[in-house]
Amino acid sequence: MVANASPLLIKGSKPIDFSKRFIDGKPILGPHKTWEGLIIALYMGLSTSLAISIVLQDPLITAIGFGGSVFAVLGDLVGSFIKRRLGYKSGEPVPVLDQLDFAITSSIFYMLVDVSFIEKAVYIPIALVIIAILHVSTNIVAYMIGLKKTKF
Repeated sequence: MVANASPLLIKGSKPIDFSKRFIDGKPILGPHKTWEGLIIALYMGLSTSLAISIVLQDPLITAIGFGGSVFAVLGDLVGSFIKRRLGYKSGEPVPVLDQLDFAITSSIFYMLVDVSFIEKAVYIPIALVIIAILHVSTNIVAYMIGLKKTKF
């Protein structure tokens, strides 16, 4: 969640897709997906993972947390790609997709690196509901303090 929310902290100007269009004539990702946002997302995901790793005295948490951050960012980019194909504009909300794209891809990463995570798969739907609630709540707060132009 930290990696997914962090790009709001910076106003990027260099789009990841270089403002190119896909074969359907629509933007690949859109202007809100920037290199600056990608860098801060990965930096904050790594920093958070490192802090948790230090507190819990488990260096493996840094690598696993950073991997989860990378997959969260990839999920967000895939979500943007899908939104553009469906005709949604950059920044336009799409319920469920906006709240869960990053959570689903990071969960896939955790299942790939930790077999015991699969045994706990029953918790994934619960986690996705909690993440969706937290995502909507933090977006509303970000909107209220002027970090976002839309509530969701």
